[in-house]
Amino acid sequence: MTPAITLWLAYVLAAGIICWTAKNKRQAIAFLLVALATAPAAFLTLGHAAPWQPAKGHYTVLGARIDVDEAIYVLLDADPEPRLYKLPYSAQQASELQNSLDTAEANGTGVGLTMDGDSSAGFAEEGQRGGSEVKQAEPQAIIGG
Repeated sequence: MTPAITLWLAYVLAAGIICWTAKNKRQAIAFLLVALATAPAAFLTLGHAAPWQPAKGHYTVLGARIDVDEAIYVLLDADPEPRLYKLPYSAQQASELQNSLDTAEANGTGVGLTMDGDSSAGFAEEGQRGGSEVKQAEPQAIIGG
């Protein structure tokens, strides 16, 4: 659960118990209606990774982090704004993502994510090379003297 959902649930339970034990049933019913009306607000991610999968389609990966045996976090260029998603970890998807990121960096391209109908993610390099610029090799660091 995200902190927003947990906080909303704790508030609803605490206020509901108070309303119910006050022996004022009108107040309890009014509180129930307010709690139900505000429930969708608890599912806003508020800077945390969205707990659901992205919709079926193709997305551009803006950034990614792989936490081994935990999750794959991807920042996707979604409509209308970029969104952070937490995907379930699998060694195959993590390897696919890492290989795509490495290849895209070497070629100056991007990485794409395709979501299938069965909630499986497929990562691949996408796009054209970044113009006619030739990527210069970075100088090697001199260590120890």
